[in-house]
Amino acid sequence: MKSLLILAHPNLDESIANKRIAEQLVNQVEEFEVRDIMSLYPDFRINVEAEQTALQEADTIIFQYPFWWYNMPAILKQWFDDVFAFNFAFGPEGDKLKGKNFILSFTVGGPADSYSPLGYNHFKIEDFTKPMEQTAYLAQMNYLPPVFQHGMVYIPGVYNTKEAVEERADKQVQTLVNMITKMQSNNPENTIKAFAKEWFAHFDVLADDGYFNNYIANGAKLQFVEGEFIGHEGFSEWYAGIKSTIKPNNEHRIESINIVANNGHFEVDLSVKMKAETIAGELMQLNVKENWKVEITRDGRVKILEYIVKPV
Repeated sequence: MKSLLILAHPNLDESIANKRIAEQLVNQVEEFEVRDIMSLYPDFRINVEAEQTALQEADTIIFQYPFWWYNMPAILKQWFDDVFAFNFAFGPEGDKLKGKNFILSFTVGGPADSYSPLGYNHFKIEDFTKPMEQTAYLAQMNYLPPVFQHGMVYIPGVYNTKEAVEERADKQVQTLVNMITKMQSNNPENTIKAFAKEWFAHFDVLADDGYFNNYIANGAKLQFVEGEFIGHEGFSEWYAGIKSTIKPNNEHRIESINIVANNGHFEVDLSVKMKAETIAGELMQLNVKENWKVEITRDGRVKILEYIVKPV
């Protein structure tokens, strides 16, 4: 699971918190990339193709920046304007970021009590991040709670100490590390991949149909080469025909698997090669494309809602 940090600080060399957060994350998180967009694009001329490629290669995208005038630095706003383009992040074909995690991580100079109805900023921090929350929703991304710390400015002799800012930065790093670690351990993609491997291993030995029906939703649509079947009874009917046709100890090999989150369920596209011997002793080889619609239950099990097999 790869994480990407879009770092947007106009003067990173003089930064204490944002620079420290980026450096610490690189050291503590595996498969972690940082793109310092102010360094990459000091003239604000964003390489859209390079940025879009980096986004597509990541599972979790973190936006790291100082909270300035209730918003983000200009370079990050320009980045969003250019990179989150029509038919990339939104529009009829704009599903390239679908299912990816979206995390805002920023540093706030003012104290926490200033961001309240009675404080001088009047509004909660979360009120100021609503446009970014909607951006994530429009791009079909998973918007996670923003991560931030207050009092993240050091003015010598006036406000804070460098050590206090560094300590708060470390707390912010730990929050992000914990979030990423939790997502990695509970990563639905890993769960589904492990399930697919086990599923076909049971097909190889022609296991009892009870195993398969345990993972098939009642009323699930099942479309096989032999026709369409519905739910548990439909699967058992189809499977009885398969077991009367081929011998056990066949082979299903997953050539590729692609998983995309979609409104509470997952679309799974697989390429599978099958080798089997028929009851009559003939060798059978088949390449198929499989399209599954699955959900992950509260107890962490995969449930198949739709299963479509198409021969190649």
